[in-house]
Amino acid sequence: MEPELHAGSRGGGVSMVAYNLTKALAKEVAITYFPSYNVSPRSYAVNLLKVYGRFARRSFKIIHFNFNPVWNNGSYMLLRLANFTGAATLMNIHGIIQVEYMIDRRPGKKFRSAIEKTLIDTLRACKSVDQIVTYSEFMRNQIATWYGVNPEKIKVIPNGVNLKKFSNCTGKLFLEGDPAILYVGYLSKFKSVDLLICAISKLHSRLPNMKLHIVGHGNQTGLELLAKKKQVEKIVVFHGQADPETVPLYYRSADFCVFPSTRDSAGLTLLEAMASGAPVIASNRGGTPEIITQHKNGILFEPDDANALPEAILSLSQDPELRKKLSSNAMKTVENYSWEKIGEKYISLYNYLSK
Repeated sequence: MEPELHAGSRGGGVSMVAYNLTKALAKEVAITYFPSYNVSPRSYAVNLLKVYGRFARRSFKIIHFNFNPVWNNGSYMLLRLANFTGAATLMNIHGIIQVEYMIDRRPGKKFRSAIEKTLIDTLRACKSVDQIVTYSEFMRNQIATWYGVNPEKIKVIPNGVNLKKFSNCTGKLFLEGDPAILYVGYLSKFKSVDLLICAISKLHSRLPNMKLHIVGHGNQTGLELLAKKKQVEKIVVFHGQADPETVPLYYRSADFCVFPSTRDSAGLTLLEAMASGAPVIASNRGGTPEIITQHKNGILFEPDDANALPEAILSLSQDPELRKKLSSNAMKTVENYSWEKIGEKYISLYNYLSK
């Protein structure tokens, strides 16, 4: 069986998932890409008809959406058109709209209206597709609860990691600090980087030579103000968004990484750090506990306990043997998360849906 699919994505981690997944599938699956198209009012209907023509001509068995289909980018209409082709439809869900809105609210009716419209489209999409895929049991339960989807319609397939890129990286950067602590990811309330800066501020007297290196883009100004307020602006170093080829070097150069997000379904950066051999500290929330086993391949902290993260950082800073153990076991763990193995899970699902 050689199913075909439509691969699409939006920015950030979703784009990386779509890119790496399609690369992993390319040896076994015939993939047709649909390039971005203009959805301005003048050309909206014309472009949709062109895409539907491609749907109809090729007789696809599987049409795979790697985003939440919404009206404002035309993708919800693509899903509805896909339903008329007779192809099985599959949709990945990467986050819960209501939860993201509650955490990262922006002022103004326009933003609130857009969120409400996106939610309506997502609820409709959940009913329209044949199969929903997400990355953790945590997200499966979230989708079932927030969107009212039957859990049996939701398949859990974890995110993957490019083992060659991260495990085989041999170079290093010079990162100041003893210890040199690293965070990689988007800078938003959703990622709880403020929690990490507050934890660092409690440790200055006990770890006077430490540095926190923050790699990523987003609300850097707000975090810089927080670091100044907590009097750790000389300890926290902002590197901005790194080139994709440089990111593995950051992981290899840090003493350990901290991922404080309390909502990640299964963070890509967590898997990248583990593949690089970096010991990790992560929040005992979201999908992270499905990957991390306490004190075996990482350290989990309780975000509701204000002292838990500082204590975890202090403990790992003072125990090089524990860091070695966590590093070794983490690299063994992520062998099960290679994109090749994750691709096999998708192929099995495609075969099932195309029967």
